[in-house]
Amino acid sequence: MYWENDISSTLLHTKFPTVFPTSISLTAFPFFGEASAKGPLQESKQVTAKVEKDKYVKGEVIVKFKDSVSIAKQNKTVETFGGEILSDSAEGKSPFKVLKVGNVEAVVKALNKNPNVEYAEPNYILSATWTPNDTYYSGYQYGPQNTSTNYAWDIARGSSSQEIAVLDSGVDYNHPDLATKTIRGYDFVDRDYTPMDLNGHGTHVAGTAAAATNNSTGVAGMAPNTRILAVRVLDANGSGSLANIANGIRYAADYGAEVINLSLGCDCASTTLESAVNYAWNKGSVLIAAAGNSGVSTTFEPASYANVIAVGAIDRYNRRASFSNYGTWVDVTAPGVDIASTVPNRGYSYMSGTSMASPHVAGLAALLAGQGRSNSQIRQAIQQTTDKISGTGSFFRYGKINSNRAVRY
Repeated sequence: MYWENDISSTLLHTKFPTVFPTSISLTAFPFFGEASAKGPLQESKQVTAKVEKDKYVKGEVIVKFKDSVSIAKQNKTVETFGGEILSDSAEGKSPFKVLKVGNVEAVVKALNKNPNVEYAEPNYILSATWTPNDTYYSGYQYGPQNTSTNYAWDIARGSSSQEIAVLDSGVDYNHPDLATKTIRGYDFVDRDYTPMDLNGHGTHVAGTAAAATNNSTGVAGMAPNTRILAVRVLDANGSGSLANIANGIRYAADYGAEVINLSLGCDCASTTLESAVNYAWNKGSVLIAAAGNSGVSTTFEPASYANVIAVGAIDRYNRRASFSNYGTWVDVTAPGVDIASTVPNRGYSYMSGTSMASPHVAGLAALLAGQGRSNSQIRQAIQQTTDKISGTGSFFRYGKINSNRAVRY
């Protein structure tokens, strides 16, 4: 069923011009017509999340000492390389240390040969990058309908006692479609508890996953009743260090978030990142991640890790988006082309990318979590109920998510 005053039901009868100017008053069109939401309609953008190979924080190395190694031995080892231990993560729970060193490559190589060290690697920089996309599709928020989520809402709408952790550039927790839904988690960029979004990426992701729904305002979230835990790990430029992201994953898991959305990643295999993913999985979280937007079959991390559901992007016609990474390492697909969602300063915008596909799956995971399912049961329900579309079995292992079938699985 459609809820009568949902934006998802009423907008189906409104047509927009194919191309918009880059700046339009939101009050000029029915979609952005609420009197309180004023601001420019931002141009459609293709959003990806990646890191340039070998790009890392200058002079910083992540090292994980073996559990049996004493603090004294750890400090002595660090001193041997002329390094300095930087401050640990929030609440001092990080299992690894970040070192300030001179020659990153040389220190990483030497540390990995040290018998006291479990692993060492550069403190890579992960980022969400934006590429303009000038084309608007004639429709708008087609994601819930395309994935049969409107029918799933008859069975499950999530739970207000549960959270989708959005690890991203923060969330605009003053946005009218997010204010009542958002929990202010930790800001790993500014080291405080005000994870305000200064970029826009995280707010858009949060709106797709769990914007306030059935409130006659803006857009509908995939998980109407589930709350959003905002964890800021990307800065105003959309970039974030490996250390902050790994610690952010652990923070969300320790908080108890049932679902963790990661619309970010890198093309660099990282023990730090995979360890954080495994930690969260073992704590009971289900992790969803974007497959990347390079249009290649190369794996993209953390999406490719065993304990993560990798999400590719399709358009409204169930065609694989040309920018979406592909291969049997990609688990499922979801709408990721011209997705309408929330942006900072009370706004709404269309964006494209696997970053936009991932929160559709995170929202479905939240519906299933609200039914009392474990992370392994959630993953099984999502994967075993997909719609087989063109590319299933080659471009992605399963197919397009089907929320209605999943909540009844």
